[in-house]
Amino acid sequence: MPFITTNVKRLTTKAKISKILFPVSCFLFLVTVLSGCNTIGNSKPAALQVTSTPEASVFLDGKHLGKTPFFSDQLKAGEYLLKITVSEASFIDKITLTSNTLTVVNRELNNNFLAQSGETLWLKPDSKGLFVTSIPQEADLTIDGKSFGETPILIEKIEDGEHKVVLSKVTYIDREFSIKTSSKYQLVADITLASEIAKNFETNASPTPAPKVEKVEILKTPQGFLRVRAEASLDAPEVGRVKTGDQLEVIQETKDWIKVQFEGKFGWVSSQYTKKLE
Repeated sequence: MPFITTNVKRLTTKAKISKILFPVSCFLFLVTVLSGCNTIGNSKPAALQVTSTPEASVFLDGKHLGKTPFFSDQLKAGEYLLKITVSEASFIDKITLTSNTLTVVNRELNNNFLAQSGETLWLKPDSKGLFVTSIPQEADLTIDGKSFGETPILIEKIEDGEHKVVLSKVTYIDREFSIKTSSKYQLVADITLASEIAKNFETNASPTPAPKVEKVEILKTPQGFLRVRAEASLDAPEVGRVKTGDQLEVIQETKDWIKVQFEGKFGWVSSQYTKKLE
């Protein structure tokens, strides 16, 4: 069973003369190997590895799997809702587990979502290259010291082997990791950068502007209102309702859901009925 094995190492840079930098560096070594895994039914199992700081509980489609660091190579392939949570800090996202490959999720949790950082990496069969997305978007991508442009970006041709990747954006903390690419798969990397201001970092340089707050406008719905749910699921309990034209601050996004702030609390709304504001 081909899968990804990872070793995680975090580094802190030294102080520079002009200002002190505090990048969160995360090195991820992705290697395709063979493992004699048993099959589940007629399909081969998928693997999932989840790490976090601090230690947190891991849920998959609402089922508690254990605490981080978590690893299993006997999961059924498919799309799941992953939740990593401890105290008031949590991370929720949709992930796809693919037969014969490992999906890796690393997260540095924080009560303030803007202060969180991490990466989700997986191998995509029948495709090639490296596809990098990020929150926030339009982060600068550097591979082996060479600039490749802004995220989201697809690098269609990349040599097999290890590469050093750095993602950076003004007012956010750099995220650095290493990958090992293979022409047999497309490596997908979804990266979250932590806001410097949210992390309460102080520098000797001039104060930096606050990060831009993203907002969405609620569109017209058949019911005349949009339900706000406790989790990113239609089965989750309703915690409130918002009306057409309401403009809400975006806290977190998944493929089909957006976590928003409303009436002094938080909840999830279907992205189908929202429009992003410039």
